[in-house]
Amino acid sequence: MDRFPDASPMENRHGFVVQAEVTQADGHAERKAALDMVHRHSRGSTKRLTLGADKAYDAEEFVQDLRQACVTPHVAQKARFSAINGRTTRHEGYALSQRCRKKIDLRRGTQVHQQSR
Repeated sequence: MDRFPDASPMENRHGFVVQAEVTQADGHAERKAALDMVHRHSRGSTKRLTLGADKAYDAEEFVQDLRQACVTPHVAQKARFSAINGRTTRHEGYALSQRCRKKIDLRRGTQVHQQSR
């Protein structure tokens, strides 16, 4: 059975959903949907945005695509071979984004589901 993950960017301060998209699971669908939503949200913008995400988004190509789109990737780091380096993690905003991201995951029920496995 195919799973259909959702991608829902949320703003960090209040946890409001900014956009939502449901895709067919193929191992890359969530990252592709996130990039599509970033491009729709900030078409041609030169204003820097940040995007917080879990470890599933810690992929070199995704991180590079975000940087090219003027988006700072506040992606949770994998234990090994992370595409996120000190260039991003040294800033206080990165830690803040990670704390906010966890609150958003709890609000969506993501971590509760993961813990019950």
